Amino acid sequence: MKIKKFPQSHLIITNSLGKKLIIDPGYPTFEKGFKPQEFQNADAYLITHIHRDHVDSANIKEVVGDKPVYGNNDVCAALGHFFNQGINVNPVNNGDEFEVAGFKIKAFDLPHFPIGPNKPGPHNTGFLINGVFFHAGDGIKLEGLTSPNAAIPIAHPAITLEDSINFARSLKAKVVIPIHYDVYEANTEKLKEMARINGIEVRVLNFGEETEI
Repeated sequence: MKIKKFPQSHLIITNSLGKKLIIDPGYPTFEKGFKPQEFQNADAYLITHIHRDHVDSANIKEVVGDKPVYGNNDVCAALGHFFNQGINVNPVNNGDEFEVAGFKIKAFDLPHFPIGPNKPGPHNTGFLINGVFFHAGDGIKLEGLTSPNAAIPIAHPAITLEDSINFARSLKAKVVIPIHYDVYEANTEKLKEMARINGIEVRVLNFGEETEI
């Protein structure tokens, strides 16, 4: 699989058949000058949770067209007003497994990191793709899952680089693609060094840069 990075937590995943999944096309992508039309060629879309940096209501309809969108019940409710405009939203629950465009996907609920003192985040759902790549959304703790490759958030006032590394270790991940550091800054060089000590490779991707796993 090939993974291409865009702002915040927005990824494009391409399989050996040339089919594409897009995950979390949020507002930072469009604030950086990318256009909705650039992301219309995916075969399906996955949304981890309702925050605007993961799903931009101002652009989502133009991006997805009539292609299937998958998300938890909060995501489906937030996008509900688009139903009569043809958007194809499909609810997924914790543990659900489904196939789309040659991808095998399993949904995992994991807590969104706190967004303030005593203020939990919204319902957050990560996605395991083909059993080998996990996109965590805005979660950094999940028991019982292993994945050799993972996209993990690394920057927010409520989390530290140590939290991100500990999550990668719990997943037994060998390769980490850091996400969620375009609104809040993070020291990716320090992250690389911390990861190296733990036997983990960190691949920091520029916007539009692609890597293969």
